[in-house]
Amino acid sequence: MKLFKIITLLSLFSVGFTFSQQFNFQTTTLTILQKDTKGKWGKWSTPEKVKIIVKLDYDKNKIIIYSNVIQYYSIAEYLPKEVTKVDEINSYLCKDIDGYPFKISFIVRKDLKNKTQMYVYSEDYIFCYDIFEIVK
Repeated sequence: MKLFKIITLLSLFSVGFTFSQQFNFQTTTLTILQKDTKGKWGKWSTPEKVKIIVKLDYDKNKIIIYSNVIQYYSIAEYLPKEVTKVDEINSYLCKDIDGYPFKISFIVRKDLKNKTQMYVYSEDYIFCYDIFEIVK
């Protein structure tokens, strides 16, 4: 009984110290890779400067890209973190509001001074954003 009280008190105490898991990013550039009419991948577009806010919200299982047309993705699956000598990758299998599947990856390029990028993969195109975290 005493052990139960201690566990209950510790549980209640720890609840007060939980933090929401939300991350905000800002994009700096965007490049796009598309498939051609034959279904083969083309070449990456020329990088364009873009200033867009991206929100990764673990509490609500969503990723929102606040571009001209807001892109809302619900996270269906959290993939295992991948770590290599040059990259650290956090990926998510998502669906947009129309139910289409996407994979979204946040990649830290350790060999490029920890440059951070976000990739949005679909069947026919890939968006690559250079991003940085907005720390409040």
